[in-house]
Amino acid sequence: MKPSVPSLLTLSLCAALGAAGTARAADAVFDTNPFAGSTANPDDGIRVVFTGNQRSLPSFDVAGDRFVFDAAVFDVGGALSFANGLTASLPASGPNVIVVLDTGSGFNAGTAANLIADALTSDGAGIFMYSNVGLGVNRLVYSTNLNLNTADLSVLARIESPFAPDALPALAGFGADNFALAPVPEPGSYALLLGGLTMLGTWARRRLNLNVKADSRTA
Repeated sequence: MKPSVPSLLTLSLCAALGAAGTARAADAVFDTNPFAGSTANPDDGIRVVFTGNQRSLPSFDVAGDRFVFDAAVFDVGGALSFANGLTASLPASGPNVIVVLDTGSGFNAGTAANLIADALTSDGAGIFMYSNVGLGVNRLVYSTNLNLNTADLSVLARIESPFAPDALPALAGFGADNFALAPVPEPGSYALLLGGLTMLGTWARRRLNLNVKADSRTA
């Protein structure tokens, strides 16, 4: 037995809504104020490195996992521009998501942020990753201004695997696809949803016309 037209429409609409509203299972979503509860003041010229909202992630698979940021919370200019490498080789302007491959004794969030600030020439908030040698983990950090060596920093997450000597080499595998702003429906999902709504409207109008005609014949 073939499904009725309403059933087909329902399936189409459910598929469209599902595709539009479902995020990846491996998305780590950041949608709250990264400095909530801190004493950070972007106007006082004093750097605060805040860890109060840090999340611990058991692992991160660069083959499919993503960090997803709410654009209404993270002021990164509405689009992400990615760079990965030693800070000496970074482009002077443009990137607001940076994976830092530098390392050294005592290398921490402030060290990485200072190297990035020295390399960049344009202001703007951004996100960076670095390997904390002392902790043996890779960390994800938000900066209120990547070009300012006094900008406040909020450590968003620490990746607990790979650990220690394997942490730094893992950073080289990160790419632009591992970072995204809050996900929106794909264009194809919109088209499917619009098509389903159009078909549903057409079917409803036809049913209404048939009912009107039937009523006029029995009146």
